[in-house]
Amino acid sequence: MKQYSVRPARSSDIKVVYEIIARQNTVDFGSALKTRADLEKSWQRIDLENDTITAFADGNLAGYGELLDNDSPFIYLADRNNVNLAFQLLMILEDKAVIRKKDYLNLFTRVSAKNNTLIQLFASNGYKSNLSFLIMGLELIEEPPSPQWPEGITVRAFIKNQDEQATYQTDEEASKDKGYHDPLSHEDWVKRMGMEKESFDPGLWFLACEGNEVVGVALNLFAKESNTGWVDHLSVRQPWRKRGIGKALLLHGFGEFYRRYIRTIKLSVDSKSLTNAPHLYESVGMKTIQEYHIYRKEI
Repeated sequence: MKQYSVRPARSSDIKVVYEIIARQNTVDFGSALKTRADLEKSWQRIDLENDTITAFADGNLAGYGELLDNDSPFIYLADRNNVNLAFQLLMILEDKAVIRKKDYLNLFTRVSAKNNTLIQLFASNGYKSNLSFLIMGLELIEEPPSPQWPEGITVRAFIKNQDEQATYQTDEEASKDKGYHDPLSHEDWVKRMGMEKESFDPGLWFLACEGNEVVGVALNLFAKESNTGWVDHLSVRQPWRKRGIGKALLLHGFGEFYRRYIRTIKLSVDSKSLTNAPHLYESVGMKTIQEYHIYRKEI
């Protein structure tokens, strides 16, 4: 069995660690998902000594693991079939999580349906998956159709330092019927939506309104490294559903992406959505291109 030199990550490892993350994410999810600058910022927020682990063999990085928010273990492998190394890294990460908290832990992670090694790893080590997501995509080869707005509904762009609270309340209210939704405080929602990042672009957030009341939101973002537009959150409050507002918000966002010469559009949606969201996305031409699972384990 190959011998590994195992230690926490160091700042000098940033280049090789990013390469292994980007390579695995590209195979699993179709893009790197994050830039090297994103990783550098992440490392500024976490404790490298206690939240990361690397494994080197013959001077080359063979594997990397990290504990992110809420003790989420993520593992990246140079050889995606190396389940033995994946197991070693997972055990070290779990020990780190236990030592840090010393009480109840609810570990969770995301695994691509394409990554059989990590599926095998988590499933065989007490992690359960009852939730799966589809990644759906669309290539804009021509200008998308103009949205058809229901009578009395208007749309406008998000205004920073004005619309934060109304947008938060609308997004949270509309998310209540998601079977997996955990309510977020305003502070946590701001963090989740990346509003404090330099890459945050309020020009890609759109609010559907009836009068002055926000009734739906399309919160989009642009992933520069893959030149992809993402529909991050699409939310319509329950009393205003089944009127075509969600579809109109989608098409309005597509139009802005097209205007900016962004042709690839993607989103992630619960495969068992209680509101049958995949059907809505299919109605505007999106198709399922990938799938991933959420695994959880209580310690």
